Amino acid sequence: MLKIICIGKLKEKFYKEAEEEYKKRINKFVRIEIQETNKFDCNGCDYKVYLDENGIEMNSKEFSKFLNDLMLKHKNVCFFIGGWEGIDEKEKEKADFILSLSKMTFPYQLCRIILLEQIYRAISLIKGIAYHK
Repeated sequence: MLKIICIGKLKEKFYKEAEEEYKKRINKFVRIEIQETNKFDCNGCDYKVYLDENGIEMNSKEFSKFLNDLMLKHKNVCFFIGGWEGIDEKEKEKADFILSLSKMTFPYQLCRIILLEQIYRAISLIKGIAYHK
């Protein structure tokens, strides 16, 4: 199972619609949950990926291989997205891996959508579905 744990909530309708669409697509192949919270909880996470602009960057094919390897080795892979303040340095020490979506800074709500899209793109590559160009 994949889980995205987010500080903060999606408020804008267009973000919510995009999130629902990607969740629907991803759930056809692998179970994904999104948890909105005000404090991270790592319970039930076999592998923890924290998103941070100073983390390791990957292209989509590299991320697909990374995700496939994680799903083969771990039952519950969790992605953590901080709120508008980012993720506290002490919290990041719990990470098994720190991933950067870009050197640019994005709103945390948009990071959720970008991550979901990249997860769907990765699964498309893994499954050989004509989505990734």
